[in-house]
Amino acid sequence: MFTEPLKRLALLGALRSSISVSSAEFARHLKTSPQTASRKLQILEQENMITRRIIPNGQEILITEDGVLALQREYQEYQRIFRDYEDVRLTGVVCTGLGEGKYYIALDGYMRQFEQKLGFTPHPGTLNIKLDSHSTNMRKRLNVTDGIHIEGFEDGVRTFGSAKCFEVQIDDTCGAIVIPNRKHYPDDIIEIIAPVNLRDRLCVGDGGDVEVVLCKT
Repeated sequence: MFTEPLKRLALLGALRSSISVSSAEFARHLKTSPQTASRKLQILEQENMITRRIIPNGQEILITEDGVLALQREYQEYQRIFRDYEDVRLTGVVCTGLGEGKYYIALDGYMRQFEQKLGFTPHPGTLNIKLDSHSTNMRKRLNVTDGIHIEGFEDGVRTFGSAKCFEVQIDDTCGAIVIPNRKHYPDDIIEIIAPVNLRDRLCVGDGGDVEVVLCKT
């Protein structure tokens, strides 16, 4: 009932900051009457999907955390529908990383979870791929999909953050994209772990083209 008006508010920018909009203006976006638009905003407010503050020329509206979660749930449902309809493919070129993958993957706190949740023991290191622009946009959407949660941990000295994994296939090899849950992680780079050395298996070096297919779940 509330997803369409909530989506329209998000498209107007109410996810990031408060927006100023009158009921008449919002009605035009919904293609309905101002009275109906006003009633829908009242319902969203009652359902704790938005916060509203009345101002002289209308109202200031911000989507709440509950509203964001509602939009994410709907998005995930569409993802599941189209995941069954068409394979999700990411393409790019192999690139050299910072050399940190080998260290982090070998940590016992991560390795145990990879083995348990992914079903394989990762080869030390990751295959880093710089995505093309289309695949980068698709990669951004992975931030709000389910994924396989890898929990963070402490070793008594340092704290290591959590991550999400997404199972993939490259040619005939199964692996997983690992996306750390940290700010400023680049959207155009993916790191892939697998039970084998992917560079050797694929016979590919820096600059080589690679296609990754997300496994359907």
